[in-house]
Amino acid sequence: MEKHVRTLGYLNAGLGVFCLVACIAALVIFEGPSGVLLINAREGSSITTTEGFITACVLIYLFLMAAPLFLIGIGLLRLQDWARDLGIIASIFALAIIPFGTVVGIYNLWVLNSFEVEPLFKH
Repeated sequence: MEKHVRTLGYLNAGLGVFCLVACIAALVIFEGPSGVLLINAREGSSITTTEGFITACVLIYLFLMAAPLFLIGIGLLRLQDWARDLGIIASIFALAIIPFGTVVGIYNLWVLNSFEVEPLFKH
């Protein structure tokens, strides 16, 4: 099971980096936060659209999930017991990051809740 925990460490760290890169890429593509909010706005209009608001909410969610996922990944690689507890909680929130977060979240829940993993985190 130690191999699964190490794999989870790399996957969580990678998902955290992916979330941050996705946020930065969206901000660059849409030319900043105001560009995100004005997605599909009429030419010359300054009214925020529903699509822009939803996109901004998704980007904020990805940004807020990036650091915890990266730190949990590092903690799982070092077999820290706090990383197991926080990994279970964060995997529930990561399920909403479709499709990669869903796969990593399900794998997190399966591995971190198994009984064979508990001895690895007891020091």
